Amino acid sequence: MIGETGWQLQLGDYITALSVSPDGELVAAGSLAGDAILVATDGSLVSKLTEHSMGVLCGAWSPDGNRLAIGGQDGLVRVYDRSGDELGVLAGTGWIAQVAWSPDGSLLAVTDGRQLALCDSDAGLVHRFPAVSSTITAISWATNGRRVGVTSYGGITWYDPDHLPREAPSRTHVFKGSPLALVLAPNGKWACAGFQDSSIHLWRLWSGDDLSMSGYPAKIEHLAFRDDSQWMASACLDELTVWNFSGKGPKGTRPATGNAHERHISCLEWEPAGTRLLSGGADGRLVLWASPRSVNRPLEPAVVHEGEVAVAAAAWHPTGESILVGRADGTVEQRPITVAPSTTRR
Repeated sequence: MIGETGWQLQLGDYITALSVSPDGELVAAGSLAGDAILVATDGSLVSKLTEHSMGVLCGAWSPDGNRLAIGGQDGLVRVYDRSGDELGVLAGTGWIAQVAWSPDGSLLAVTDGRQLALCDSDAGLVHRFPAVSSTITAISWATNGRRVGVTSYGGITWYDPDHLPREAPSRTHVFKGSPLALVLAPNGKWACAGFQDSSIHLWRLWSGDDLSMSGYPAKIEHLAFRDDSQWMASACLDELTVWNFSGKGPKGTRPATGNAHERHISCLEWEPAGTRLLSGGADGRLVLWASPRSVNRPLEPAVVHEGEVAVAAAAWHPTGESILVGRADGTVEQRPITVAPSTTRR
């Protein structure tokens, strides 16, 4: 089951950033009110971070857990150390909606309106690429760190940080429409984007082979791969779908589907190195799902936990023993997980 609240803190507004450090010792959270905090996983406040006027929009820990980047609607990215001391600030030209560290932690990719900026681990600007077709909606690094991709109207644009100052894209994956979400399979074989036109488009990296999954009733904003790349989850309104990417991939197949929410799903996250999927919804519910045994069987929730306030963000503790939850009223809470994880991959 999902246990009662272990600890709870309150920020000023809707939680827009929630991230647990890789070692599980620290939690960073930020809200649309502009406040941001660094908290130990026992709930004690480590540091109140610098406010972002007009709101915090994103946050991410470096892979080694020694740096935290926070971006906001004020066009600033601030990088902190583990104690909350500010190490540097990058000033953008527009709001900062996404930040993503390279796999080795040497570079921080920043979406700055229609531009992709790269900075070093202390927020020093390394390079700013020319503007793409429209506002960048998502960002992701290739698993080997050699390319970084951004979504904007028309598909994915890939850049090669190893060949700066070359500004031309190293690759483009074209699909007419407005992408809203981007995930890469951890094994480096697939890039998947969710679109405004109610479709998911897939590209096999780096052959360029592509396919679409359509027929959804609304736009696709949330996608998540399990860490072994076998299963990819997507959310559309209140329905969860999970696609099988084993073998030759999902071409010609159907997903497993399930429904345990009464309003739209607001976040999805697989358990680190585990088999459970967590979904949070605008209905306030937190739902744990087991990986499907087959796409021919409906998904059944393992645990449904009722809440009174909409879930804005959720994150697993690396051990899988608890989850962190951010809500629409600014609440950040820690809840233990008392359901034993499955030890069998499927």
